[in-house]
Amino acid sequence: MSVVLEDEIRAFVLDTITADMGQPLDRDQVGDGSPLGSGGIDLDSLSLIELTMRLERRFQVEFPETDIEPLGAMSLGELVADVAKRGATA
Repeated sequence: MSVVLEDEIRAFVLDTITADMGQPLDRDQVGDGSPLGSGGIDLDSLSLIELTMRLERRFQVEFPETDIEPLGAMSLGELVADVAKRGATA
């Protein structure tokens, strides 16, 4: 698994959350261990759906509907690894 690809996925996720979805984040406070849901980045279920749709388009991966809700329990690093495992392409 390419570190460059993981960095690109991570940057895309953070850029999407802050710029496109208007979620204020202090990037210095967000790391791979930050939860996507409550107590971390605080994405609600609609935000998770939007983020997965953007990830699907950008990295040519697929998230079945049943996989979206569990994403809220993942950390940023787990999401990046999950997208890469799904066969993400740069």
